Amino acid sequence: MVARRHKKKSAKHRNRGSSHDSIANKIIHEIINAKYDITENEANLVKDALNYSTETRTMTSLMKKDLESVTSSIFKSRRKLIEKKVSVDILKASIREKKDIVKKASSYVSHMKTKLTNEKIQMLNTQKNLLEITKAIDDITKVTSKLSDADADAATYGLKASLIAKEANSKKAEVQYNSTEKLTNQAANRHDDAVKALEKIERSFAHESSNLKIITDNMKDAFDTLTNTYNDVKDLSLSLLDEAFVLEKSSQTADTDTLAAQ
Repeated sequence: MVARRHKKKSAKHRNRGSSHDSIANKIIHEIINAKYDITENEANLVKDALNYSTETRTMTSLMKKDLESVTSSIFKSRRKLIEKKVSVDILKASIREKKDIVKKASSYVSHMKTKLTNEKIQMLNTQKNLLEITKAIDDITKVTSKLSDADADAATYGLKASLIAKEANSKKAEVQYNSTEKLTNQAANRHDDAVKALEKIERSFAHESSNLKIITDNMKDAFDTLTNTYNDVKDLSLSLLDEAFVLEKSSQTADTDTLAAQ
C-alpha cells in the first residue's frame, strides 16, 4: 500500500514536471511562431527561467512546510510542558491535603491515647476497689466464723451489697476500656495509612518535580539552540543570495567609477 502511494506521488511529481515543461514549450512556441525577434538560444533561456521559477516555488513551498512543522512541534512541546507543570501543581495541592489529613489523624490518635490512659486508670481503680472489698469480706468472714450464720451474714451484709456495685463498675470500666482501645488502634491504623499515602505522593512529587526541572532546562536549551541556528541559517541564506550578485555589483561600481573619472 505504501509502495503504491509512493508510486502515485512520484507519478504526480512527474506529471507536474511534464506540465511545467509543456507550458514552457508552449510559451516558447508561441513566441517563435509570432515571429518575435528572438533566437532559439534566447528561447531556451526563457525555458530555463520558467523552469527555475518552478524549482524556486517548489523549494520555498517545502521550506514553508518545514517551518510550519517546526513551529507546530514548538507549540506541542510548550503544551506538553504546561501539562507537566499542571500535573506537578496538582500533586503539590494533594500533598497539602494529605498533610492536613495526617495532622487531623495524629491529633485524633493523641486524643484517643489520652482517653485510653484515663480509662485504664479508672479500670484499675475499680479493680483495686473490688479487690479491697473482697478482701474485707474474706477477713470479716474469718473473724465471724465462730459466730452464727445470721450474725456472720449481718456483719458482711453491707459489704456484699457494695461488692455487687463494685463488680458492676469494674465490668463496665473494663468494657469501656476495651472499646476505647479498639477505637484507638483503628485510629492509629488510619494515621499510619495517611502517613504512607503522604510519603507516597511526596515521592511522586519529588520525582515529577525533578523531571519537570530537567525538561524545562532542556526546553530552554532547545529553544536557545533553535533561535541561534535559525538566525545563523537566515543570515547565511541572505548572505549567499546577496553574494550571487557580487559580480553585478562590482560591474556597476566599476561603471560608476569610470563615469566619475570622465
